[in-house]
Amino acid sequence: MLSRVANNLYWMGRYIERAEHFARYSRVLYFSTLDAPILKTYDRKFVLESILYMAGIFDMEEISEKEVLLKIGLELQNSNSILSNITFARENARGARNAISTDLWEAINKYYHLARNYPQDTYLTTGFYDFTMMIQDQTSILSSKIYGTLMHDGEWAIILIGMYIERVIQIIRIINSKLHDIYKIEQAGHTVTEMSFEWTTLLRCVEAFDMNRKFYREIPDREQVLEFLMLNPHCPRSIAYALNGIRRYEEKISRNERKDSNTIGFNIGKLVEQYRYLSFDEYKDDIYGLLNRTHDKVTQIGSEFEKKYLSF
Repeated sequence: MLSRVANNLYWMGRYIERAEHFARYSRVLYFSTLDAPILKTYDRKFVLESILYMAGIFDMEEISEKEVLLKIGLELQNSNSILSNITFARENARGARNAISTDLWEAINKYYHLARNYPQDTYLTTGFYDFTMMIQDQTSILSSKIYGTLMHDGEWAIILIGMYIERVIQIIRIINSKLHDIYKIEQAGHTVTEMSFEWTTLLRCVEAFDMNRKFYREIPDREQVLEFLMLNPHCPRSIAYALNGIRRYEEKISRNERKDSNTIGFNIGKLVEQYRYLSFDEYKDDIYGLLNRTHDKVTQIGSEFEKKYLSF
C-alpha cells in the first residue's frame, strides 16, 4: 500500500470521528437547557461558551447564538466546523478511492452532500437538532460500511487506528469541557447534590448514559462517571477502550516487529497497561493532569504513526 493512500485512510477515519463528536456534544449541550435544574445552565451564553471551548474556538469576542451555531456547523472557513470535517473526510476518501469499497465511497459522498446542501436558514432556526442527528446517523452508516464492506486487513486497520486516536482526543476534550462547566457552576455557589444533572449531561455527550446506569444502578456522581468514561474497558466510549483499540489495530499492522522502547507498539502498550491498573483514588485529585498527559501521549503516538507509515 502506498503511504499516500494510507495517509488518506487514516485521516478519513479521524475526520469522520471528529465531526460526529462535535455534532453530538453541541446538540446535547444546546438542548440540555430545556431540563436544567440549575439556573446558571439555563443561560444560553454559558452553553455557547462550553460548545466553543470543546471545539477549541477562542477567538470570538462577542458571542451571538446564530454566529456560534454557524461557526461550529456550516462555516467552511472554520477548519474545526462540522461541515469542514466532513469535507476533509470526503477529500481523503477520494484520495483512497481504490482502497475502499464503492458502498463506503457512496455513503461518504451522500453524507457530504446532505451536510453541504443543508439549508442554512433552516439550520439557524429550527433545524439544528435534525442536522446534528443526521450527522450521527450518517456516521453510524459509515461505521457499518467500514466494518461490513472492507477487507479486514492493514488498510482497514489504518482507518480504525485513526478513528480510535481521534476518539481518545475527543473524549478528553469533552470531559475537560464539562469539568470546566462544572467548575464555573460550583463557583456560582451551587451544591454538590445539584451536580448530578451535569454528570448525566456528560454521559449523554458521549452516548454512555444508559450503560453507566446499567453498570452502577445509581444516580451518577463525579467518581463513577469519570471512572466509567476513563477506565472502563468495556464501554466503547471510554478512554481505556479506545486505547485498547489503537493497540489492537496497530498490532495488526506491525505483526512481527519487536516491541522495544522506541516502537509505537511499546508506547501504546505502556499507556494501555497504565489505564488497566489505574484506580480512581490514584488520580481523583489530578484529573486534568492525567487527561492532559494522556492527550499528549496519544498525540505523540499519532505523530509517530504518521511518520513511520504515512509519510510520502
